[in-house]
Amino acid sequence: MKVADIMTKDVVTVEPETKITEVAETLFRNRFHGVPVVRHRKIIGIITETDFFTKDSVNLFLPSYIAFLKENRTIGELSGERKEKVEKLLNAKAKDIMSEKCVSILQDMDVASLLEFFKTTKFTTLPVINESDSLVGIVTLADILNLIRV
Repeated sequence: MKVADIMTKDVVTVEPETKITEVAETLFRNRFHGVPVVRHRKIIGIITETDFFTKDSVNLFLPSYIAFLKENRTIGELSGERKEKVEKLLNAKAKDIMSEKCVSILQDMDVASLLEFFKTTKFTTLPVINESDSLVGIVTLADILNLIRV
């Protein structure tokens, strides 16, 4: 059995120019831990929940955004430095926080090899590509577990 036989073919993705507020909403709404960033069906990166907390090059922290919402202030009422941070956060794009190195697997990999890959890497979700490096699906550890369900 091949990965193509068990993968989800309808993959939710974002583009590099997608606002990170939309990315966060996509993760939350779908209960995903990560989402591939694609351009013309090619994976150029991935955003995971962790990326909202660890990519500090532009001070993008989800807790800052949540704190802003709790304060229930308009941007105009914020101090200069805080206003700048919030505006930067609200205008940030997927490309600003994505991890460019995204591990993916080929659709013709056999499921036994996939299981071994999951065990050695500790990954639980992987984008699936074809021979042209185009995104064709996503596979999870749960997809393998689904095979052994009674």
